[in-house]
Amino acid sequence: MTIKHYMPKIATIVSASLIFIMVCSCKSAPTTSTITDLNSINSATLISANGLSLFLSLDSTTYQPGQQVTIVIDETNTLSKTNNVPSSDQWPFSGLSVSPCGTNGFPFGVAIFQGDYTYTDISNATPLVIYDPSKLYPCPFVPAITAYDFVPFSDLAAENIDNEPATFAMNQSVTTTYYWTGSAKNVTQHNFEPGIYSVVAGDEWGNMVVLHFMVS
Repeated sequence: MTIKHYMPKIATIVSASLIFIMVCSCKSAPTTSTITDLNSINSATLISANGLSLFLSLDSTTYQPGQQVTIVIDETNTLSKTNNVPSSDQWPFSGLSVSPCGTNGFPFGVAIFQGDYTYTDISNATPLVIYDPSKLYPCPFVPAITAYDFVPFSDLAAENIDNEPATFAMNQSVTTTYYWTGSAKNVTQHNFEPGIYSVVAGDEWGNMVVLHFMVS
């Protein structure tokens, strides 16, 4: 498992046909919802009522067992002015993360599920454990964030923390090849077995995007 910062411009990745895409905003209806096939990547975008665009992509629609899966998530301001978005706690469901430490102060996260799920039944499913639970991770302290000030037409945002804003790119890339079952003392590593999987991106304002991939 590796986690890296992902720059706003996305390079062309493996061309593949789109299997299935479902997008939703579970807490508040979006003003616009669009499905995007960027350079034939398995991807989707949702534009929500607060002017933010939640983007999710995979580097393919089909994988072999033992092949690396790369997930990209990005939150962008669609407005031509600075967009001050207060922090919220309206996550579509628990278990979203961008690292073994959770969301790390980002207003979004991802999860992988074994099976074919949509936003209507995803809350009944259990996400796969994609970080080795037998390892200890040095998780940093993340102070409370009161709001995000997004730059116009950008995923750059200043996190308002105790009146000392720090600007970050609101995007992350998560790469995984395995998932784990069992407890920290008795853990088993697995390749993704043949079948269909659901990848979910969600943000703290209740928006959610679902993509699917096949392992064959």
